[in-house]
Amino acid sequence: MKNFDFHRFALTFKSQLLMGRNFWLRLFLIFFLVLFFAELFFTEVVEVSLYDYTTRVENTTNFCIVFFVISMLFGATGIFSVLKDTRKRIAYLMFPASNLEKYVNSLIQSTVVVAIVTFAAFFCADSIRTLSAPIFGHEMIWGVPSFLSQITPDFHATVTAPNVEKVQQWWLGFFFAIGTILYFHSLYMLGGTAFRRQQFLMTTLFIVLCFIIIVNVLHHIDFEGNINLLSYDEQNGLQVHPAMYVIMVCLYLLTCFNYWLSYRIFCRVQAINNKWLNV
Repeated sequence: MKNFDFHRFALTFKSQLLMGRNFWLRLFLIFFLVLFFAELFFTEVVEVSLYDYTTRVENTTNFCIVFFVISMLFGATGIFSVLKDTRKRIAYLMFPASNLEKYVNSLIQSTVVVAIVTFAAFFCADSIRTLSAPIFGHEMIWGVPSFLSQITPDFHATVTAPNVEKVQQWWLGFFFAIGTILYFHSLYMLGGTAFRRQQFLMTTLFIVLCFIIIVNVLHHIDFEGNINLLSYDEQNGLQVHPAMYVIMVCLYLLTCFNYWLSYRIFCRVQAINNKWLNV
């Protein structure tokens, strides 16, 4: 089956989600315990003598955002964690669905479902911490609004911006941030598909190694002149170097390439494989 049928895809998604309900429940409980004890640790132990309770809640929210990002990257590398066991691998590959339907199904579960589980764990942990705050002599301050305000873009800023340069700067930063997030997600998705064992660890080590090599190579290259990607002066306003747009386009193109390569590697996955790579 090479075509994509939405009805068959919906049935596949429902079936895989129900079969993995024990895994999602276990993941939720682990995330909940980690975030709950982290919130208590940061609000009642570490920063008691340094900040007031409101600031401590905000700092705890920042930790939860970092945890959310790590969980998304961990979920990306676990896109095909079901393929580690040979028996489950054979059952998954023989499932009556096309490769594209299986890949999109795993992509949604490792991205959307992981995000929902992580946020639900944070919401429950923050709720219990807030409701139990009076026991420790604090007022009830929720961390969820601060969490949502930091992970969602402030579109109101584009309406109330005093000039066109501010709006341009906001949208440029927005698309660059989204491109960077998608690029790293695609890298971890590619690593989760290529590596068969220790996907998160191996992908992280590979990215760090590539980063060190690129930094050392650029360090030994003599550039003629300095290039300011973004500059601002009162006379000309915000100036964006054309290289900035080139970098953004390349970032999105590389992201699409990583997702495509991840899918192509998945199509070559074999039922019996004792190697470290699926290629």
